[in-house]
Amino acid sequence: MVSRRVIGLLRTEDVVQIESGVDWNEMKSEIVNRVRTMFHEYPDYFFTGRDILSLLCDISNEELRLKGVEPTNTADGYVVNLVHQEYPMPFRCNMKEDGFTKKDARSYRRGYYDLIILNPAFVQTNSLDVVCAKDIEKHEAAIKYTSITPLIWACEVLFFPRVNSFPTDGIPQIRQDALKVKDALNHKIDSETLFCKSGSVLVFTSHTAEEAADLSRQIKGLADTLRLEVILSTS
Repeated sequence: MVSRRVIGLLRTEDVVQIESGVDWNEMKSEIVNRVRTMFHEYPDYFFTGRDILSLLCDISNEELRLKGVEPTNTADGYVVNLVHQEYPMPFRCNMKEDGFTKKDARSYRRGYYDLIILNPAFVQTNSLDVVCAKDIEKHEAAIKYTSITPLIWACEVLFFPRVNSFPTDGIPQIRQDALKVKDALNHKIDSETLFCKSGSVLVFTSHTAEEAADLSRQIKGLADTLRLEVILSTS
């Protein structure tokens, strides 16, 4: 109920002003291009997917600052950063093996997105406990009254290092993460408001482009089928 009270204190033009002034798609593209360029030039800097995710987080924060988007106050007065790793999904799900299915039963757990950028307008019109989304019931109850998309961007990162043989099961892993992101883009918090504005799956391998040619073709087919940004970067 905090969200309804706070939104009542904000004029419509205030919320529009919070969201205006930034081309989020352009910024997201700049973030992705910078990470891909860094990886292509120095593929052996990265030992794990977590290394790449850390770089992605740093560049995302830097691009936000360059665009004049600063950490934002929540409705109850806490200052929060907009870029976060391992942000909880707004629903429970089953991710056994390579599948992905939403579930309502409390016996199922929530997954998370590798990296997200919060919508500043969502942060300013909700309390900290709603924004961080740790409690799914409280989160669901509050966002029904916001009519503001919570996430600007949700991103998944996968890495296949050259120290391992090239994976034969790469596509099932990529497909699962792609379905996670696709559901974030399709998930509605009310009849008109989507949970997330934009989504990407970034796949990296320190194997060569020639070695990854078949994977590249399969990724393109997956991206076309799901109508989702799924990008492969090689050494």
